[in-house]
Amino acid sequence: MTNKQTYIVKRFIFTAKKTVFFLSLYSMIFSVSAQTNLIKNGHAVNFALLLDGNDNNPCIGMGILKDRWTIEAWVKGDDLIWKDTEAIIGVGEYGDVVGLDVMPLQIKKGHLHCPQANITSPNLLDDKWHYVALTNDTKEIKLYEDGKLVGTSKGIMSILPGTIGTYDKPQNTFGGLIDEVRIWDTALSQNLLQKWKNTALTAKHPAFKNLKAYYNFDELKDDVCLNLVGKGHQAFHMRNTRLDYKGKLPLAKLELNDNKQFINTIKQQEVFNAVTIESEWDAVQGAKDDQLLKIRVVVNGAKKALKLTDIKIDLSETSRLTSIDRLHIYYAGQTPRSTERKELFVKGGSVPSRLMHFKTNDHNDYLLKPGVNYFLVTLDINKEANLGDTLKANILSISLNGKQYGTETETSNIRKTIIPATEKADILKLLQWNIWHGGVHMGDNGRNRIKELIRSTEADIICMQEAYGAQKILADSLKFNMITASSSANLALFSRFPIERLPVKENFKSNLAIITLPTNKNLLVADWWLRYAYRPEYTDYYLNKGLNTQDWIKEDQELGAEDAKTNLDTDIAPVIQNRDMPVIIAGDFNSGSHLDWTARAAYLHNGYGPVALPISKLMQDRGYTDSFRKLNPDEVTHPAGTFAAIFGHLQTSRIDFIYYKGEKLEPLASKIIRTAPEIDDVWPSDHSAVFTVFKLN
Repeated sequence: MTNKQTYIVKRFIFTAKKTVFFLSLYSMIFSVSAQTNLIKNGHAVNFALLLDGNDNNPCIGMGILKDRWTIEAWVKGDDLIWKDTEAIIGVGEYGDVVGLDVMPLQIKKGHLHCPQANITSPNLLDDKWHYVALTNDTKEIKLYEDGKLVGTSKGIMSILPGTIGTYDKPQNTFGGLIDEVRIWDTALSQNLLQKWKNTALTAKHPAFKNLKAYYNFDELKDDVCLNLVGKGHQAFHMRNTRLDYKGKLPLAKLELNDNKQFINTIKQQEVFNAVTIESEWDAVQGAKDDQLLKIRVVVNGAKKALKLTDIKIDLSETSRLTSIDRLHIYYAGQTPRSTERKELFVKGGSVPSRLMHFKTNDHNDYLLKPGVNYFLVTLDINKEANLGDTLKANILSISLNGKQYGTETETSNIRKTIIPATEKADILKLLQWNIWHGGVHMGDNGRNRIKELIRSTEADIICMQEAYGAQKILADSLKFNMITASSSANLALFSRFPIERLPVKENFKSNLAIITLPTNKNLLVADWWLRYAYRPEYTDYYLNKGLNTQDWIKEDQELGAEDAKTNLDTDIAPVIQNRDMPVIIAGDFNSGSHLDWTARAAYLHNGYGPVALPISKLMQDRGYTDSFRKLNPDEVTHPAGTFAAIFGHLQTSRIDFIYYKGEKLEPLASKIIRTAPEIDDVWPSDHSAVFTVFKLN
């Protein structure tokens, strides 16, 4: 090689390295700027959500809005060529309910359109930014474009905001930028829409208390964009996913917003809202830093940052304060999954009392950052804490610069209690979970979320459905024994104890094993998936009126109940014959329980009930007990739906069960897990998990 050739090669390598460096630097700056709102010429640099018009599937899963509502957004097409239909708001998964428009706000051949109201804007959209809105006040549906009324229709309609910029198929997916999505449970006037369309929302908006969802897309982290007014176990944060959930195409991403009409002037910091989110996860005896609740404080502006000056906490609803060794308060970053922890007020925590008042001083104060600020309250649990005791705290107030603010909350009907330590030899913890198509629905981090969640339960045995390729990753991560029909099978059974696989008639519906417990006793565990009724599939279709419940019973009798009988008679009966062996059967039964669908609870099931659903009756007749309903006998106060956990309109359909049989098994605690262990993070499956703690007698 000549000197000139050597120089050219070295120069090429140097240029390539320099390019990679600057690309990495740009990526880092972009990532940081998306979280901190860069300031330029006195204005916050704004970001928008970029959709590819193909595979992007941003899901929010909100419930049905009736009577009065408003949806609004800014949109910018990626070119002048429009598809036949491009969604702005769609219903999302399981949203095909009679009477609902699957894409209430859409662009039809370049024109803003609402199908059910039969309203179409006369204006052909270009590739510039446009403000769009649709309202319903029980008398009229009104369509707005750039703040101007472009069409009305008499009547009323209900909507189900489930997705942003997409519905079901690539040909319906919006291509371009979407920003400032706002969803209200009231009909905003044209005057209010015009007044606020060009600026970020603040708590000064006259209808602020009616704001159900607000996505400003200035933060997108770990495949999640926060609903800035989200509350409770269903905050309707946006999950950044794919239509082809097995695919690898890039997810929707943030891009700098060049909308010159939208001006967000940087001003003195002020509170947007403050929310308390409680943990539904039980606390283990002896646990350290068990998450009790988070306070999410969102602030507008960057000048003169607010200072956290005190927090007042009420622990009077906690059963016994002696069960708690220490209470800690941390600053916990700006995203749900942040690992940042800065202990505030008292380092090493405080001995609990019924009313606790924490004050800052010059040495331990904390300045709020623009956007989201999380404050985490954790507990150190006494090793001898009383089992079953309730752990609950109420945030009476927080103070910023000495001014008190209340925090909104949405209390769950699932209590946080104390359960036994895992290492006790007479305790068995079993998790039942359908992880949804191999756990890949939640963007690129789905399987990591599945893995983290399972590990956090400290379960001894996991019965899993729809494993579909995730089982080896999970078994290796947990270092558990596993039985499964194949590396891509539906069913997978994991155990920290020795496990012996048994033959079954149908691998897709039954996975059976004898597990040798630390006491050297044997336990028979069955992992099931049963066929579902599909004429209609009542587990989600019950939202429709006028259905014949006898059809559901007949379908279940012919399908799921037949599967259950086969599994009981062919797989299990020969094993337990003449043996005093306890049995646990867990799985996705794809059917409801007659213990849930009662006359008392009919209002929870769209008026249907009582319904004598046959599979649960079969299990009861064969001597099996539903562990969750045993310990939570009131089907009205604890409907505990397991399908579908992430969709606001489907919350009372319980189709996942842990049944047990045998005097040697005694359930101590059983609950539905529907929230991530890291408070305010998104849930990665369409099924909740079921978790039961057994005492081995």
